[in-house]
Amino acid sequence: MKQPFKLFLSITVLASCLFSCTTSEKNDKKFVIGLSQCMLDDAWRQAMLKEMEIEASNYDNLEIIIKDAHSDNSTQIRQIRELINEKVDVLIISPFQSQPITEAAEEAYRAGIPTIITDRKVNTDLYTTFVGADNYEIGYEAGKYASRYLPPKATILEIWGLASSSPAQERHQGFIDALVKRSDLYFRKVEGEWVYDTARVRLASLEWPFNVDFVYSHNDMMAIAAREYFLEKDSVLGDSLPIIGVDAVPGAGLEAVADGRINASFLYPTGGEQVLRTAVKILNGEPVDKFIPLQTGEIDKSAAHSMLIQASRLLNYQRRIEQQRGNIESLLNRFQFLQGSLWIITTLMIGFVLLSFYVFSINRKMKRKNRELREINRKEEEQRQKLISLNAEIKEVTAQKLQFFTNVSHEVRTPLTLILGPLDRLMGLMHDSPYLPDLQLIQKNANRLYRVINQILDFRKIENKQEKLKIRQTEIVSFASEVKSYFDSMAVVRHITYTFASGVKSQEIWIDPDKIEKVLMNLLSNAFKFTPDGGSIAVEVADAGECIHISVKDTGQGISAEKIPYLYDRFYTENATEGTGIGLHLAREYMLMHNGDIRVDSLPGKGTTFIVNLYKEKKHFVDADVTEVPQMACDAAMLDNTGEKEMLSRKYPYTILVVEDDNEVCTFLKEGLSENFSVVTASNGVEALHVLQHEDIAISFVLSDVMMPGMNGFDLCRTIKTTLSCSHLPVMLLTALSDERQQKHGISGGADDYIQKPFNMDFVKLKIIRVLEERERLREQLLRKLENGNLLLDKPGKPESMDDAFMRRFVERIEEGYPDPDYNVEKLSDMLGLSRGHLYRKIKELTGTTPVDFLRNYRLSKAAALLRERRYTVSEITYRTGFSSPAYFTKCFKAVYDVTPTEFV
Repeated sequence: MKQPFKLFLSITVLASCLFSCTTSEKNDKKFVIGLSQCMLDDAWRQAMLKEMEIEASNYDNLEIIIKDAHSDNSTQIRQIRELINEKVDVLIISPFQSQPITEAAEEAYRAGIPTIITDRKVNTDLYTTFVGADNYEIGYEAGKYASRYLPPKATILEIWGLASSSPAQERHQGFIDALVKRSDLYFRKVEGEWVYDTARVRLASLEWPFNVDFVYSHNDMMAIAAREYFLEKDSVLGDSLPIIGVDAVPGAGLEAVADGRINASFLYPTGGEQVLRTAVKILNGEPVDKFIPLQTGEIDKSAAHSMLIQASRLLNYQRRIEQQRGNIESLLNRFQFLQGSLWIITTLMIGFVLLSFYVFSINRKMKRKNRELREINRKEEEQRQKLISLNAEIKEVTAQKLQFFTNVSHEVRTPLTLILGPLDRLMGLMHDSPYLPDLQLIQKNANRLYRVINQILDFRKIENKQEKLKIRQTEIVSFASEVKSYFDSMAVVRHITYTFASGVKSQEIWIDPDKIEKVLMNLLSNAFKFTPDGGSIAVEVADAGECIHISVKDTGQGISAEKIPYLYDRFYTENATEGTGIGLHLAREYMLMHNGDIRVDSLPGKGTTFIVNLYKEKKHFVDADVTEVPQMACDAAMLDNTGEKEMLSRKYPYTILVVEDDNEVCTFLKEGLSENFSVVTASNGVEALHVLQHEDIAISFVLSDVMMPGMNGFDLCRTIKTTLSCSHLPVMLLTALSDERQQKHGISGGADDYIQKPFNMDFVKLKIIRVLEERERLREQLLRKLENGNLLLDKPGKPESMDDAFMRRFVERIEEGYPDPDYNVEKLSDMLGLSRGHLYRKIKELTGTTPVDFLRNYRLSKAAALLRERRYTVSEITYRTGFSSPAYFTKCFKAVYDVTPTEFV
């Protein structure tokens, strides 16, 4: 018994080795990139790190070590030397100050470590490359911008970064050089050292008041500090003073430009992605330039909005792609485990069979008599029955595995569809972006995986006899030419001579276009796969009487004669490392469903020709699984939807409250509306009213379902329209109720519109946009009435709405109290019975201005009327209209009318 045991042990060890070989993976070499950052406590450098992390996700063999010097030269020098001792493969240095860091950078370069300098320069040429923007150019562009807004003899306040750093010096010099021709300018200097808090302290130390016409800050955070400082000192000057900064990164400057705190900013790109790409090039042995410039540009309010939207979407798409990559890796790991298990089971079965035969042979030698032979025959019969049982089990396990693989294919197909749709939209928005090649690579591989998954699903449909033909009359010449054109760009890139020829100008035949397209796509894909660069591929259409021949001829490696009979077998591949081996199998099955055929002629080393034969008429379709489809109509496609697309492409400054108790519908509405608006959600009417009473959330529109627990949509609408603090809000009801009386009930309760389910998301968004635009037009009409002195808000005899009554009371209270200098918004809100927050939101929605601005402009309009009468002096008019001093009155008057009161007279 020792020999059988040894044999079984050897088989087990062999199975373990096979499993280990199957599941082991070759570890790629890991590269370590060291990053020495002078600081990490600002939005610009956080954005740089985020870009590097996103780019690093494309590489599986990179490790990044980040060192934060906390704005200290000594700390950064020590950290650089630590990275040198760790022998990183590439060292990236963002210096705090140029001169102190120079020696450490030279040490790294002399140690043989490729060194990339970014953001700030060092005083040496001993580095591999410098990646960064031209700070002098940024300063020069800022100076050109300032020249457009500087009046004669203007005073410019320049807020410096760290004065000893190269960016601050270059930004200052570029700004000065751009304004060199203006000899009438006066400059004041404040050193903010790149930090918001320091800039606030230094500005506060200045003696106030002082003249200033323009503020140029070396970064956005100091520019924000300047805006807040001047607003605290003088709100009129703070609103109107032009202030510009530098950086324009999400999380700081971009938001400040978008919401008007900064008039403009000049892009100082972080270069995180470019720095990491440069490091990868160096690791791959590719040459890099000594200086890799990053482009800059002026960022105004509209550009800031666009960049914020793009940054948010890109981050979201990157997060979703990473999640899908994780899911795919998990599925591949599970598949490898099952594959290894199959190897073990198969090997153990072989061992079991060998061991059984060994025992059988021993028994046959020992028992030579008839009784022994009969015993052996009985054992053989038992063995045969076991093998039959095992074969049945194997078939069942195989069927379960195929079903599992099909289920996995369905699970993968859905997220792939959700990847490809947003990816196409993102590529359309980023056609000039440096990220476009990465997006194209993602799209190419996602489409490839999508086609493989679809082939697997089509294969299962054919195996289960679920595939049906949907035939229609098709012009085959143009159809084949169109399919051929899908590969035109690939032929150009690979320098392949790619031609199309037809023996007939046109020919109508009956086919299922979708399936014949898959057949031709598979043949062309194989032709390009096996044709070397510089070869040729030809597609030809020929008339063969009652049939049409379509041939695909290539000059590839060819197929040997002994392999041709197996080409159409399931899972057979000419090259085991490429493809699934079901493409040609599907092509033949589709041709059989058309009662046509497909054949191949090939010579090894010469090339291959596949020929597809299709009948022209439909009389050969006799199968019950064939459906005739009518020709495509083209009426709706003729409509011009340019205006619709333009409206749906914009981002509107409105916040929509979605009230919906169904979580899936609520999520769908939130995701759809978020493309154009800010969205807040509530699950019922009671929660919606709580949101509306929250003073920090400025709601512009309410979109509510009708059937909800607690408080339904009808009651919510009626409550909103009868509550003073929110009666101005438009309400749209969204429901599956179709009874006309219910719709009338909703409209009579104050609803501005009523939409039935199911609904089209774009239709809902267009409805909302139109309602809000109409509100905006009414608001402008109201302001024109007030400017013209027509305080009668409604025509005589017209029913007065709650909002009309409120505005009448609001104007009456201002008319009563505006001559009093102590009369302010707090007193006005107390008299109207509304909190200051609710009053602010309501007046902002109804008039487009804040209550403070409304009161001030009302006083100025009264002052202008008195000036026209020429009965009073400027000082008398100042105190008659509630201003505290003539100087303040003159400043406010000039800010609105662009002239002084004296000049106005």
